[in-house]
Amino acid sequence: MHLEFKPDFAAARQTWGDFWEGKNKRPLIEITIPKPGITPTPRPKYMAGCDGNFEPVIDQALAWADSHDFIGEAIPFYFVEFGPDTFAAFLGAELVPSLEHATSWCQPFVKDWDDVEIKFQPTSVWWQRTAEFITALRKRCDGKFLVAPPLLCANLDALAAIRGIENLLMDLIECPEKIKRALDDVNLAYSQALDEYDKLLDTKTYGSINSEGFYTPGRHSRPQCDMSVMISEDMFKEFVIPALEYEASKVDAFVYHLDGPDAIKHLEALCAIENLVLITWVPGDGHKHKNWDWLHDKIAGLGKGYGAYVGDHDRIRHLAQEPYGNKLALTTTAASRAEAEELIASLER
Repeated sequence: MHLEFKPDFAAARQTWGDFWEGKNKRPLIEITIPKPGITPTPRPKYMAGCDGNFEPVIDQALAWADSHDFIGEAIPFYFVEFGPDTFAAFLGAELVPSLEHATSWCQPFVKDWDDVEIKFQPTSVWWQRTAEFITALRKRCDGKFLVAPPLLCANLDALAAIRGIENLLMDLIECPEKIKRALDDVNLAYSQALDEYDKLLDTKTYGSINSEGFYTPGRHSRPQCDMSVMISEDMFKEFVIPALEYEASKVDAFVYHLDGPDAIKHLEALCAIENLVLITWVPGDGHKHKNWDWLHDKIAGLGKGYGAYVGDHDRIRHLAQEPYGNKLALTTTAASRAEAEELIASLER
């Protein structure tokens, strides 16, 4: 398959496929830089198109892709999402997006777990808008770049969105069995949404790409659990790990997004998930300039891959020499295509 804005897409597709199977010989490197001699068009802002005005967003996305080079394993794509609680909106929650703040708020609607049915609702306003946006993107962009669908923030994050964080924390203590039944319902809805993504995006033909640009020839998922920072390790194992194991069983490439130092306490439990291949790390505000090499070493020691932004090319070369160098998927930048290609060539074993 050919992509206009990624002439070597076939090679990148093969490299990503080898990565998930542990067959690659070097770290995967994503580098996106402006094409020389032109003024680059910025990427559309996060949540663009949430008002249903798709065409200007698609125009800008095409101009952005046309004005940049995608080197190594970087693949051009547009990420469709209307905020972190988009999946909760697929369950019937009322979503209030704010482009000004680049986020959205979800109105909790669960008063009593016994009085609510949690299910995927394809007739919901936000699912319909998602489907319409993806259809519009594919009509103009197939063969040019890929489309990443909204994140499916399931497990406890979905329940927090529809119940409210404080209420959910109390429920975990007072009615744990009801929460487990609700998580089973969320799992089913997650699976149904994935099936719909396959149809909308023709996964069999194009594969799939997530919000961080990680690609697989098969079906992708990149879960997270922001609620994890508020619960104990025992609660995480009891409530979240079974849900994540279910999510992992439904995809070909399973990546977990670890967000912030307070989530690190759950690392061992996460790495015990057999199908988990890669953990992406975001240190969060106030922690970005700290040295997190020890975390990378710990993740590698637990047998999992590590994904992050690493700006220092010498650091990338050092990491590539480690025994686990082939388990890395790193994003960086370069001053030119020549510099980018030189870096990648220097990592070959």
